[in-house]
Amino acid sequence: QPGRGFMGKRSAPGDPGAPLPSPQSADALILPHAHAFSLETASQASGIATNPPDGVIGCCAVSPGLVLLTLRAGSPSGYGLRDWPLLVGGAGVGDEPAFVLAYGGVVRSPLAVRFAAAAAAYMHGVDDAYFCGGSFWDGLGDRPTLRQIAERAVETLRGPLPLDEADRERWLAAEAQAAGKLR
Repeated sequence: QPGRGFMGKRSAPGDPGAPLPSPQSADALILPHAHAFSLETASQASGIATNPPDGVIGCCAVSPGLVLLTLRAGSPSGYGLRDWPLLVGGAGVGDEPAFVLAYGGVVRSPLAVRFAAAAAAYMHGVDDAYFCGGSFWDGLGDRPTLRQIAERAVETLRGPLPLDEADRERWLAAEAQAAGKLR
């Protein structure tokens, strides 16, 4: 059924003959101005602008429910080479908890958090659409504040600690690759 998101019958983990749910259509997405938690989070922007955490050099609400944070953090030979715009707002990426329970995957994050720079695609923990992955939310709970999100984003640029040796090597390799794109 063209135009309805119907993907046909495919195998799903645990049930080889079951059809998978069709992907969300664009009209089903929750945009920042219609997402209650985004509106709540955006209301905190003036406080961050007045008293920014270390590594945040700018913060403003660009539209209802959407915040633009500007970050400058990381080593001068890596992520610290440039300013990093970060958009916060809208429904988070991932799947609904019931789907994850049945088929596996990553539970939907509470908000969409997206770097607005192409080089972010090379960052460890950021997907190819520049959205922060599931590990970004570890330990932040279901309703993190804008300050917590900003601090975590700065941590992403500086390298989260503590890391085991393998994670540290992956992070350093991702930083080097991204820095190569910035030069």
